Amino acid sequence: MSTSGSGSASDSASAPAAAAPVRIGRAAPRYTGNYIVRWRDGSQTVNTSADTTRMRRVESNTGLTLSVRRPMANAMQLLTVKDSRGDDPETVAKRLRQDPRVADAVPDRWLQLHDTVPNDPDFVTQSLYMGSPVTTTGAANLSRAWDRSRGSASVVIAVVDTGYLDHPDLASRLVAGYDFISTTAVSVDGDGRDSDAHDPGDYVPTGSTCPDGSGASNSSWHGTRVASVLGAVTNNASGIAGVDWNARIQPVRVSGRCGALLSDTVDGMRWAGGLAVPGVPANPTPAKVVNVSLGGGTCSSIEQQAVNDLNTAGVIVVAAAGNSAGAVEAPADCTGVIAVTAHANDGENASFANVGPQVAISAPGGGCGNSKVIVSNNVATGCATTQSFIRTLSNAGTAGPTTDNIINSQGTSFSAPMVSGVVSLMLAVNPALTPAQVTSVLKSTARPHPAGTYCTRSDNSGKCGAGLLDADAALAAAPNPPSTGSTSTGGASSGGGDSGGGGGGAFSPWSAALLLAIGLVGFGTRRRALR
Repeated sequence: MSTSGSGSASDSASAPAAAAPVRIGRAAPRYTGNYIVRWRDGSQTVNTSADTTRMRRVESNTGLTLSVRRPMANAMQLLTVKDSRGDDPETVAKRLRQDPRVADAVPDRWLQLHDTVPNDPDFVTQSLYMGSPVTTTGAANLSRAWDRSRGSASVVIAVVDTGYLDHPDLASRLVAGYDFISTTAVSVDGDGRDSDAHDPGDYVPTGSTCPDGSGASNSSWHGTRVASVLGAVTNNASGIAGVDWNARIQPVRVSGRCGALLSDTVDGMRWAGGLAVPGVPANPTPAKVVNVSLGGGTCSSIEQQAVNDLNTAGVIVVAAAGNSAGAVEAPADCTGVIAVTAHANDGENASFANVGPQVAISAPGGGCGNSKVIVSNNVATGCATTQSFIRTLSNAGTAGPTTDNIINSQGTSFSAPMVSGVVSLMLAVNPALTPAQVTSVLKSTARPHPAGTYCTRSDNSGKCGAGLLDADAALAAAPNPPSTGSTSTGGASSGGGDSGGGGGGAFSPWSAALLLAIGLVGFGTRRRALR
């Protein structure tokens, strides 16, 4: 994962003029050798005479050798494909799609977690990124929003991620989820898909190498960290505060050692929203909001169809834009997804955060603002101001779980659940909101990007979404949303953003006490970003 812009507060003592880091394109996708295929006749049968005949005819027509690994949701199959010609995966998929029996074919690929961890060990105070923008420019204005709603237990938010830990500041908020990791080498827990979504750790042992070439790394506990932003038990005089105090959180495990497979992730997203997945029991508590803080590559037809089907079912999909300081990654770049980029406490786009026309909104994600990154010989060496961060629940275990703790986190991975949590608060106010209405309200109530920052430059127009997340303004507008005439959210942003009321104000007494308690929480050990 990108850690550009990392640095300590002491860097500002004699800071040279800052220069924004160079934005790069998406990282090249990493393929698995498998393909997600949908047959034109809608069949998912395996090992029948008709299936065998069809496979042999496709092989004869394409020159490929096919074998079925497993069925997938939406009448698809995961196939292993061998190609004697040595074509690249996208070309192989194109050859498959040219066969009249194939409706669609997409290479399976690896997805990565969108987190980055600050490397400065000297953070000593908790930021007020959840509080008033009068105090902190980039704050989400949750202190006032909580006077309007603290959420509803009737709303379920799915966290499609690495699973969960039984952290005492989170466990009471969880409902049963599912483990969708189909490959034991990735799952770490020694089995395939099952109803146990616990996170055994996603560490990579010494001497092992992941498909991207990376080596040994510690467990990230990423799913627990993301879930804690959404719904850590709040107002309990312990730990940290979550955005939504009452919604239930459903862990959907898709990512393990070395990351997540697209095929597992798409099935997990579908199941989370109550859609059928072959071989998996129906979700007894379907989510109204699906949070995806991982990704990679560009939106495929398979991902787009999953988002379309979820939106049609009334499910809101929120995804992190990514942390490569480049283009927005899938699934955040799919139409109908609320794509979220990150800003630092000062409201400026974080140096690591991906941006592009698909971004809907920006939310707190820690880091260093683009214009404040100190660059030497084209390398980011520090930050001209104190970096910001998001406090998250985690665990001290480097392999399996050991002692629960609280750590500092950065990344669009943690901006996305900020938005997902606000969406769930909006649904508590107005359960009838459609995905399109939710997106419209978030955009129309966003505060403008601060003047003179990266996102307000003319060459960046339309790249950073409508503006900065304002929870109070969004909840104020939720009872009377605009009429949109569509269930699709539409990922692309018009940029610039409208100013939406609720720009600040004093804390209520209980809010001030709560945020003070957050600030006094002890700091856990920081670890480097896994990827």
